[in-house]
Order: sequence, then C-alpha cells, then structure tokens
Amino acid sequence: MYKIIILIFIITVVFIEFPAAGLEEGGSSFTYVGSKVCRECHGEDAIGNQYKIWAMSPHAKAYNTLLGEKASEIAEKYNIASPEKNSKCLQCHATGKGRVESIVKEGVGCESCHGPGSEYHKASNHVDYSSRENGYRRAIRFGMYPIRGIGSLKRRERLCLSCHTKERPCFPENPSSIYEFRIPIQTIDSLWKGDVNFRHPLRK
Repeated sequence: MYKIIILIFIITVVFIEFPAAGLEEGGSSFTYVGSKVCRECHGEDAIGNQYKIWAMSPHAKAYNTLLGEKASEIAEKYNIASPEKNSKCLQCHATGKGRVESIVKEGVGCESCHGPGSEYHKASNHVDYSSRENGYRRAIRFGMYPIRGIGSLKRRERLCLSCHTKERPCFPENPSSIYEFRIPIQTIDSLWKGDVNFRHPLRK
C-alpha cells in the first residue's frame, strides 16, 4: 500500500512539474489558438478583464514594433530584409515563435507565457468553481505552463529570459536602454516594470 502511495505521488509530481517540457519546440500535440479565444472569458470585467490588461501591455505591441523605423535600422545592421517576416525576430515578437501565421500579428499573446491553449482553454479543462487550485492543476495537465506563484519563480525567470536576453539582434547598445530592457528577478516576481503592470489576477 505504501509503495502504491509513493508511486501515485511521483506520477502526480511529474504531471505538475513537467507538462510543458518540449512544448515550445513542437514536442506536444497542444496547439496555439490565439488570445482572442482567451478573451471569450478573460475579457469580462467581472473576473478582472485579463485580456484588456494584456492588450494595453508592450507584449501586445511586440509584432508592431517590427514594422517601425527602429526595427528597420536594426534589421539592416544584421542583413535582415523584413524583420516582420524573419524567424529570428518573430521568435520573440510573436506567439509560438511566429510559426502560427494566423496569430503572428497579435504579438506576444497570452499563450506565449501560459502555453498553447488548444485544450486547457476549454472550461471543463481548467475551471473548478469549488477549488481554483484544482482547476489550475487540471489546466497544467492540458498544456498550461506551470508558472504561477512563488514556487514557480525560476520557471517564470527561464521563460522571460528566453527572450529578454542580450543574444537578441535588437538588444540595445546604450546603457540607459539596456537598463530599460533588463528583466530582473524582482520584475519577474512582482510582474511590475516601472509604470508598466503585467499583473492580471483573476478577480474572486
């Protein structure tokens, strides 16, 4: 009996800790559906309108920055003809690294941080009115990235720093811009950067 309990515990930990492994590299059947699908529920003021908060954030404008003059200057420096079509640029300026054409123009959408939502976006796969924690754990099994809470701080850090890194072609050169670009652990923890709010909690 004791061995069975241990086995169940190990399986549970594996499902909770590692469901997102390989998702960004196409190692899963979960697919991206776009932030408009998230808006169907998370665009409601009654629960905090998380979609509106995202739409006002720099993430939502990430793709559009590739159409500007500054992007053209950087692209020319790296012999990139069209930054809005280049995989090196889209890797961090579009959901799913720019591989899903239908949602490229949404920029860095909900699923860039929460994982491809083809399955967990369904209410039956993430909503639990008796226990929000149980609903969250269920969503993880259906493709949501386990990044919520202080216990997942290092996972959030890896996710943020996968793009906010000096290896990017658009990493700034002057010191003041570098400071603005950096994402320290304090920002990853609080989800605040200067006067920009990335927090979007569900309203109870």
